[in-house]
Amino acid sequence: MRYSGGVAEPIARQAFAAGRDPGELARVLADRLAGPGLQIAFVFADRRLDPAVLAGLDRRLSAPVVGCSACGVLGSRDPGTELAEPAVVALGLYGDWLRVGIGVAESLSREALSHSHDAVHRAAAALGTTAGALDPGRHIAITLVDGRYDHEEAFCIGSAAAAPRIRFVGGCTSTDLDQGEATSVWANGEALSDAGVVIVLDSEHPFHAVGSTHLVPTELKTVVTASSGRVIEELDGRPAAPRLRQLLASIGERLDEPRPSHAFARYLDGVPYVRSLYGVAGDHLVLVCSVETGQVLRVMQPGDLIGTTRRDLATAATRVGGTVAALLGFSCVRRHSEALARGTAHELAAAYAGYPAVGFQTLSEQSGMLLVNHTLSGLAIGAPKP
Repeated sequence: MRYSGGVAEPIARQAFAAGRDPGELARVLADRLAGPGLQIAFVFADRRLDPAVLAGLDRRLSAPVVGCSACGVLGSRDPGTELAEPAVVALGLYGDWLRVGIGVAESLSREALSHSHDAVHRAAAALGTTAGALDPGRHIAITLVDGRYDHEEAFCIGSAAAAPRIRFVGGCTSTDLDQGEATSVWANGEALSDAGVVIVLDSEHPFHAVGSTHLVPTELKTVVTASSGRVIEELDGRPAAPRLRQLLASIGERLDEPRPSHAFARYLDGVPYVRSLYGVAGDHLVLVCSVETGQVLRVMQPGDLIGTTRRDLATAATRVGGTVAALLGFSCVRRHSEALARGTAHELAAAYAGYPAVGFQTLSEQSGMLLVNHTLSGLAIGAPKP
């Protein structure tokens, strides 16, 4: 806890603004975040806002600004209410309990593995240490990745492999895949595409890597026998969409269209790593991120989204000592579209709003070395003990 004249000051501060003038929004955020001891500002913005203006916030503040654009943000003042104007949210972290190292990985479409690996080493060097010496009790890595180039999975592998002892959490920028709108990440005052940012925090306060997946497995398994990037062409040697309809019918369920509520998962060491279904295109299935031919997938169905989210956030609060001072949340767009379809969008937003949460709706999420979907990934930071 920081003190000013004997008065305790918060270690984290949230800011929210909505409107169509990115310059004015940047001014509002700078006014609300400026203060002594600012170590870093996370800024997440609606994809319709000019990213270059928001990236330039670090010229107004005394600390680095990192962030990205997305199709929705977490941390509005009126949770669960559809906003009429584009919104931007921010989280500032303050005090000498925290040190920050940042590394940028550009040109991911050329060499995602090595560039993300190098970004971790640069972030560690900024802290005066090496990637191999990062301590899981003090350090955690946060990643922000441009999610439009099909190299996100290689970014996850390369970054987490560079510092295997610590946890990695993060999210990919999101947009309407049908429209192909541009998205950006930003750091060092620049808005970048085809890039990722690695932020390593060195914290004296307790923290917990949040992970929440509410999907549950069915008894159904299937093998990808033909695929191309995000598109599955065949399952079990048959056209993919008709085959999935047949499988679901065998357990009395159906394939929702155009936005399926079911998903797939790879199981590794008993843990499901989910691949969301984005849509159906004729006989093909379109996923949110790529899948390889030969993979064995379990068909997943929706479970208790609201209850699971509340439980996992409560667990995070317990792990950091009972009180969350700041929550960075990377929440998959498929969670939000599912909640909207089921009439529980306000309840999901309220579950996040029960904590000092700031974040964005992601296309995919990083959990350790793996890229996942339909997941809440994030970081809870505990309040200092009195």
